Amino acid sequence: MLWSANLSSIRSSLPPFNHFVSVFRQPKIYCSHSHAHAHAHAMETNDTPKAKPLSFDFLSKKPYSPPCWASHLKPIPSHVFSLGHLPTPIHKWNLPNLPQNTEVWLKRDDLSGMQLSGNKVRKLEFLMAEAVEQGADCIITIGGIQSNHCRATAVAAKYLNLDSYLILRTSKLLVDEDPGLTGNLLVERFVGAHIQLISKEEYAKIGSAALTNVLKEKLLKEGRRPYVIPVGGSNSLGTWGYIEAMREIEQQLQIRTNRVKFDDIVVACGSGGTIAGLSLGSWLGALKAKVCILIYILTLTFLHKQIDLYDVLLEI
Repeated sequence: MLWSANLSSIRSSLPPFNHFVSVFRQPKIYCSHSHAHAHAHAMETNDTPKAKPLSFDFLSKKPYSPPCWASHLKPIPSHVFSLGHLPTPIHKWNLPNLPQNTEVWLKRDDLSGMQLSGNKVRKLEFLMAEAVEQGADCIITIGGIQSNHCRATAVAAKYLNLDSYLILRTSKLLVDEDPGLTGNLLVERFVGAHIQLISKEEYAKIGSAALTNVLKEKLLKEGRRPYVIPVGGSNSLGTWGYIEAMREIEQQLQIRTNRVKFDDIVVACGSGGTIAGLSLGSWLGALKAKVCILIYILTLTFLHKQIDLYDVLLEI
């Protein structure tokens, strides 16, 4: 079922576009075992590198240069859009009852931007740059009924004057009903996203790639120029978002006077793009931390296949 995004009757009662209440993702968790490092004191928040204030660089497309340790990967993105409020801070999390010589630190990617909060914005910086480079006039993506990725994509498209088309997975009982204005749907419909609902059963039977391709072909016949972003923004190009994030972490650690070494990185994982970028960046860069994941959607077998695919596409 396709739902129009024309909500002129309610827009007068909604807040201005740039004043949404943000919906934060869970922050990333970094564990550091202090191997007899007497200098590993608690870090104050004012030691964290501050994000640069928003400037005229925001929403600009810039040539991209990869970290030196990732320069052999192919293909290397040609451009990147400045969509996020980066770098995001790192600070110590003073949890009680931790094992001896164990510290937990947070990389606050929930502060990467209001409507684009969480890990989504880092992938979209590369994906949207390619969409614009290819001359797209609309964006297609797919996910669950309250997908944070779909919300972030719709907002990014609005920023860049592109139309957005979202295929959202929902219950069979609700597929023929108006999806309403709750949660991420409110933001998506407010920014003018075109929403198509599909049941979980159809989604499992047809698959996300086939569903987005059908919509792409339909839009092409209408004279549009669509660009398709996969589930979660996770493909070889989106992976660069978290390869770049690892460079950011390295730079933040380098400017600290009391050096901290992260042994493990723990992150929630859905479609696999974030974990692929973190793993590549940690392995190729200087950090060399073990990357651990908490899976909340996919099976481990499927996730391994996805991450292997991103790595193969990057031609390591």
